[in-house]
Amino acid sequence: METPFDSEVFEHAYPKLSTMAIVGHTTTDSTKIWARTYTNVGSEWQLVLSKKPFSCDLIRLDEMNTEEYFSSNNIEVSISSPEMMTEDTDLTATFTLNNLDENTRYYYALISSCTDKDKIARRTELGRFNKHSFKTQHSNPEKLTFGFYSCHDPFSQKPHSTGAWPSLLQILKDKNASFCMGGGDQIYVDTNKKEEMYSITDWLSQYKNQIIGKYSSDGVLDEDGVVKLFVNIYRMYYRLYWVFPEVKSVYQKYPQYMTWDDHEIMDGWGSYSQAERRELLSKLLQNDDEETNGRLIELLFQAAKRVYFEYQHSHNPDTNVLLEESQNALCVWDYGYITGNVATYVLDLRGHHDFERSEAHGNALLGDKQMERFKNWLNRPDVKQSKSVFISTSVPIVHWGKLVMNLDFIKSAKDDLRDEWGHESNWRERKKLLDLVAQHSESNKSIVTFLSGDVHCASVFRIESKDKPNARVFNATSSAISRKPNGKFVEALMAKDGKLEGSENYSIKCLSNFSGSHNFMMLTTDFSDDEVEVSVDLYWASENDDISFRKIVLDKVPDNL
Repeated sequence: METPFDSEVFEHAYPKLSTMAIVGHTTTDSTKIWARTYTNVGSEWQLVLSKKPFSCDLIRLDEMNTEEYFSSNNIEVSISSPEMMTEDTDLTATFTLNNLDENTRYYYALISSCTDKDKIARRTELGRFNKHSFKTQHSNPEKLTFGFYSCHDPFSQKPHSTGAWPSLLQILKDKNASFCMGGGDQIYVDTNKKEEMYSITDWLSQYKNQIIGKYSSDGVLDEDGVVKLFVNIYRMYYRLYWVFPEVKSVYQKYPQYMTWDDHEIMDGWGSYSQAERRELLSKLLQNDDEETNGRLIELLFQAAKRVYFEYQHSHNPDTNVLLEESQNALCVWDYGYITGNVATYVLDLRGHHDFERSEAHGNALLGDKQMERFKNWLNRPDVKQSKSVFISTSVPIVHWGKLVMNLDFIKSAKDDLRDEWGHESNWRERKKLLDLVAQHSESNKSIVTFLSGDVHCASVFRIESKDKPNARVFNATSSAISRKPNGKFVEALMAKDGKLEGSENYSIKCLSNFSGSHNFMMLTTDFSDDEVEVSVDLYWASENDDISFRKIVLDKVPDNL
């Protein structure tokens, strides 16, 4: 009998994603491309690259295998190793191609190896009519520009809106951008129940007893079965949120570097104590077992982690991903990469986030192992040589003022404030991070810029150190690209010039802030003169749908030092 907690019988008013591609980590000579197809019938699939748009018959390929067909037509292509796209990975796979040419546009197609037309009507699922393409990186560009967005939630307002996604696509084209970064909350699993979207914690609290009943035998919970159920729920959210053409257009054209924030897991993940997490599932008259409640929440994380890997992290640079629960402490979600002369590191603020660790160790957000990896990355020779360094941290180093940060006595605000680097529970860890970055900037005469989202408005701050007066450190924040933005009034609640709250060594200066509109930002490092210039352009859609922007030059450093 079908049950109401099964994702296959949810009645949604909205369509779900079937086929899509995402261009992932791309270097001067390689790329990773993620794809999802609509069917598990097509046997093995291959990703085919060509320097010219495909003009041949890609419907049936004359019933030849892929290599034979292109060879017989004298078409020069690069072909990936075959990948099975099965229900085990929600019909997704990530293809890796090497030995590509630098600074070159490639067109790509996703092609099935199945030659039986009774099984699959068309062998090419992506790239037959629509010209899907991307460009490999330049090894030494005079100017490198990339985009940054966060907080994708078109369902959070009426009428539903894709916000600034069309504007982002246009600006990426106009600026000849090299790549794009998703700074977290690329989906929301828990905030839109008023829009006929299930909130995952409300759903679980409603159906937990039926789930426990179905997946238990002799009083023992089948945890693997429960995780599989939860995996299907998380996959459904991705397919709901990524179905929009405006989103797909950006993902399919520009290399994407992604990280997660709380809404890919559950609201406030890591910022609740264990007791507070259990309370999320407690309901009157349900005869709750608090230990089981806590275990269900932990199993939710295991499912969220697996699906985050499937849909986002699999096309990032490779890290040591260990999906078994027993390996959680060793799983690595943070990563760094070099593009041209620009170094970028993406911190993970959710995979190891534990508020209860803050009192004992002061490392609730990143943890010791990640902090050590980041420190080692800063000490790499190629990073030391980079005059422009960007560090993605899903929540801002500095954004809200003292008034907001003192509201944690309000129960509903507690998890949001604990998320922030500016919360007193995170001050010690923030100092460790800022000390590392200020030392690196001053020693290597580089400009270091933190990139953040989360707060549904935008700001740019300079962070100054008494101990390292020559450090050039900034925090640029941009969100939300399609989540309903905060109103204009919150500009008055953002941090003001002066001492960084909770710090004796650091002070801040606000260079820009605004709210009330969907927004994103473009980051540019210009090497064309004797000085390296780093700038931030904040973009938002004005009332007449024109694209407005505000340019902030962060700093310049000599190029020959």
